[in-house]
Amino acid sequence: MASFIPNLPSWAKHVDLKFRSALVLSQLFTKSWGHPDVIKQMAKYRRDVMSKRLVMDYVKELNPKIDIVKKYSKNGVTSYEGFFASPHATLFPNHMPGNVGRAHFRAYLPQKPGPVCIHLAGTGDHSYFRRHYLLVDDMLKDGVGSILIQNPFYGDRKPPNQFRSSLENVTDLFVMGAALIAECNHLFNWSETLGYGPFAISGVSMGGFMAQLAGSNSQRPISIVPILAWTTASPSYTEGAISPAVNYSLLQKQLEDPHYVDKIRRIPNQNWLDKMREMTARNGDSEAKNMMRILMDDFTSLEFYPTPIDTSLCHVFLADQDQYVLRNQGTPTYQQLWPNVTVEMMEGYGHVTAYLSKHDLWRRRITELLRRQQQKTI
Repeated sequence: MASFIPNLPSWAKHVDLKFRSALVLSQLFTKSWGHPDVIKQMAKYRRDVMSKRLVMDYVKELNPKIDIVKKYSKNGVTSYEGFFASPHATLFPNHMPGNVGRAHFRAYLPQKPGPVCIHLAGTGDHSYFRRHYLLVDDMLKDGVGSILIQNPFYGDRKPPNQFRSSLENVTDLFVMGAALIAECNHLFNWSETLGYGPFAISGVSMGGFMAQLAGSNSQRPISIVPILAWTTASPSYTEGAISPAVNYSLLQKQLEDPHYVDKIRRIPNQNWLDKMREMTARNGDSEAKNMMRILMDDFTSLEFYPTPIDTSLCHVFLADQDQYVLRNQGTPTYQQLWPNVTVEMMEGYGHVTAYLSKHDLWRRRITELLRRQQQKTI
C-alpha cells in the first residue's frame, strides 16, 4: 500500500527552496561592499578588540545610560521598554548614523530575580512579536526572563532609504554583529544590577550567528545557544539558499573599479585581493563570490573570536536538511572550535520547517542550561 506520508528530508529541502524563491525578490547588499574606511576600521576592531574579548572594556568605560520609557508589572512579571546609545555608534559614528545608533529593547523579568536569556532577531524580524509569542511567555512560566533587542538596521533602527531587510552594504552585517556584541553584554550588566542571573543568549539563523559572536565576548560564563547557524556565515551567503538574493553583479562591478580596489588594497594587515584572485583562478567562481567568502570568514568565523569561558554551557541546534546554512564547505565544526559544546541535530528538518515547529525544544534546552548554571553557583 502506497504511503501518503511525504519523504520528510526531501520535503524539508523543498520548503527551504520555495522560501528562497521569495527571497530573490528582495535583494541583499544593494549598494556596495561598504566604504573602505568602514572596512578598515572594522578589520582593526575585529583584530584588536573583538578577537581578544575586550569589547566590554570599552563598554564599561562608556557606560551608556539606559532610558526606560515604559515600565509596568502584571502577573508577577515586570516589563520594561527602553533604549540607549549603542556603544559601537559612540566609538564609530560613521558606522551607525542617526537612528541606527540607538539600541531599542524590551525586557520581561519575573519579579523574583532569576535567570535571563537574550533572544536575538533573525533575518526579516523587525518587531518583537515573533520572539515574544514563540519564546517569552512560555519561558516566563518556568521563571526565566527574556530580553529582546532590535537589530541595527532593523525596526526602529532601519535607515530611511533601506528597503525592508535589504541591507545596503556588506559591512552593515559586520557592523550589526559588532554592535550587538556591545549592546547585549551591556544589557546583561544592566539586568545583573537588578539582581538577575545567570544568563543565556540565543537566536535563530542570522540571530544565531549574532548570538554566538555576542556570547564569545562575554566576560562571564554564559549559555550560548545558536540555532540554525554555523561557525561562519560564509557558506550561507555564497552557496546557501539565500545566496541568489545577494546582488553579486553590483558587487562585481565595484571590484572592477580601480579606485575602489586601490583603497581596499591599502588597508593594513590583509591580503584579501590577492587571495580573491588566487581563489578565482582555482575554482572559477566570480571575484565577487570569492571576496564574499573571504570577508565573511574574516568577520564572522568563530575561528577569529574568543572561545566562550565555559563551552560546556553552550548548546548548538542544527538541521540536517538545512538549505540556508550549509556545513559541507570545508569550514571548521563547533566541536573543533568550542571544546565540550553539545550539538543537537534535528533529523529530517530544514531551515524553515525547524523554525516552524521546534521552538518548544529550544525553550526547554535554554532553560535546562540556565538551571545547570544555577546549580553550579550553589
